[in-house]
Amino acid sequence: MAITTQIPQDQWQDFLVKLSNGNRGRALSLETFDSASGDQSATRQGKLMAVDYDPIGKGNDIVVTTGVDEIDYSHTINAPVELWQAQHDSGEVGALEIIDQNGVKTILSLK
Repeated sequence: MAITTQIPQDQWQDFLVKLSNGNRGRALSLETFDSASGDQSATRQGKLMAVDYDPIGKGNDIVVTTGVDEIDYSHTINAPVELWQAQHDSGEVGALEIIDQNGVKTILSLK
């Protein structure tokens, strides 16, 4: 059974650095859902390179980057307001859900 917890915004930077360092190279899928329009993006697949956070005043975004030796794909979430993690019973992070100020959800599933 997965445990889902919200990460407080003042902890995002440290949390995402640890997540990136501990999960670099893991396979992932990335999807976005716009609840207002009902739109869903195509699923992107890749290997995690990093998840970086620039706080308010320094960009106010989260960037998910995939690739191994060089960047294959980057996805930017502008003005994020919520960050959730789903953690397996083993303690391993299984997914992140990031919600932006417009209600668009980005789901990052780690495999």
